Amino acid sequence: MNILLKLLVNGIIAVPGLLWSGTSLSFALVTSAVVSLVAYGLGDAFILPRTNNTFASTADFGMVFALFWLAASVFAQPFRLSGLFLTAFAISIAEYFYHDYLQRHGVHHTKHPG
Repeated sequence: MNILLKLLVNGIIAVPGLLWSGTSLSFALVTSAVVSLVAYGLGDAFILPRTNNTFASTADFGMVFALFWLAASVFAQPFRLSGLFLTAFAISIAEYFYHDYLQRHGVHHTKHPG
């Protein structure tokens, strides 16, 4: 259930953001799903339980931005770097609240609560 919520929220932000950045609809849909799954595995399942919400959200920002940029470059998608940056930033804000939700529903810190 948590992964479905993440896919939905990130998709609502990422797809329009990537379209606004100049990429195609198919690229935006696929990239949004793949990046969300990678971010779930690394950010939510690995980083968040070992650190705090702020650190995990910041790590998500860097990871999402890098993955969007890498994917757009590898698949030769036209893009505006500022659009990728703003989309990754918006996702990191949503991730902060998503992490709070996860913490209230079972993901606990091993250090640095908050």
